[in-house]
Amino acid sequence: MQIINTHLKVGSNCLVKNRVYFFNITFNGVFYLDTQDFSIHFVHKFSFHPDYAVELSLNASLAYNNDIYFFPNNTNVILKYSILKQREEFIPIQDCNDKFCISSAIRRQDMVYMFPKNLERGIYVFDLKNQRVEKDKKLSSLFCSEFRCSKGHIFYDNKDCVMIGRYGGSQLLKINLVTKQIVFEKVMEGMQIYCMCFDGKHCWILTMDSTDIYEWDMENDTLQRYINKDISWRKKDCIGKQPYSNLVFLEDEILVLNCYAENIWRIDRDKKSIGNPIKYPKKFRMVNNQFCYWPVYAQYTMLGDKVLLYPYAGNVLLVYDIKTKEVSGKDLLVSDQEIPYLKEVLIENFMEKGECLENDDFGKLESFTSMVKTNNRNGQVRNHEKVGQTVWESLRKER
Repeated sequence: MQIINTHLKVGSNCLVKNRVYFFNITFNGVFYLDTQDFSIHFVHKFSFHPDYAVELSLNASLAYNNDIYFFPNNTNVILKYSILKQREEFIPIQDCNDKFCISSAIRRQDMVYMFPKNLERGIYVFDLKNQRVEKDKKLSSLFCSEFRCSKGHIFYDNKDCVMIGRYGGSQLLKINLVTKQIVFEKVMEGMQIYCMCFDGKHCWILTMDSTDIYEWDMENDTLQRYINKDISWRKKDCIGKQPYSNLVFLEDEILVLNCYAENIWRIDRDKKSIGNPIKYPKKFRMVNNQFCYWPVYAQYTMLGDKVLLYPYAGNVLLVYDIKTKEVSGKDLLVSDQEIPYLKEVLIENFMEKGECLENDDFGKLESFTSMVKTNNRNGQVRNHEKVGQTVWESLRKER
């Protein structure tokens, strides 16, 4: 009987000792990555969601007292997993009956402020001590119904203020979480904000429609532009969309992770330019049709002299060596021998949703790829529905 493999996609993640715990976003499952040998281990499936549930937690998680909290992206609860007790729990978001798509979760002492993508839903506060979530009505009232929250928030040293940007707009707001007031507002003329990053001193702005990156000195209110003269795109219909997804601030360089741009770049602060792209390892490919319009790489973890870059549209975990400036690729593959419910998940996604269709040149989903290759040799073309039907028939016979 053939072994079925599939690539994982890293959603919300947090580092606990020598393990990176993360929520997979192609189906319901928590895994950890061993940072010593980069092996992948299955941890848990949350029982109160279907096996095939996708994107349950995407942008935010944290560890607290040997528990991991995965903040919601496609659900209306905080997903809690106890590492020591190996037990699941869910914490409901009060008065929220629909999915809650979070932009960021900001911890202030024992309180976690949950900013949704659409601020019309309201800002919620999670009390880690009493394990309860409540809507902060005063903070929520600060925003109009059309205000969408950009990715990335700047938490100031005094631990009281947060800076947020208006997604697709040019407005920056500084919010005092104690007084619950807007204490500063600025309009970045001509910008369409996608994401904001913070290097500990300055705010960096990634936009939706420009290949330039902006560094804003908040104290002196000065703006520096960095220009990419050699931009290349993943494909033609990506041209003009947001090129970058995130920044990684290292001691002597800044990595620019890619959204619709083809490469990961570096910022040269002396030349005020963006260039010197990182060369992908040979095994790198775009792997999953479901993520063809997601960022290639967006999230990361700092590990001493290495940086882990997690794939969405890409197929491999990238390990960037800060000393050598070189990158290597590690597979994020699991099989149905490790995940007992994997076949059922893939069948459901193939048959009902048309999701998680991995490219046939990888040879990972063996039943799927061998069938596609056979059809290609016969000059046949099948749509996704018939592909799913064939996979389902093949897997049913094997069972």
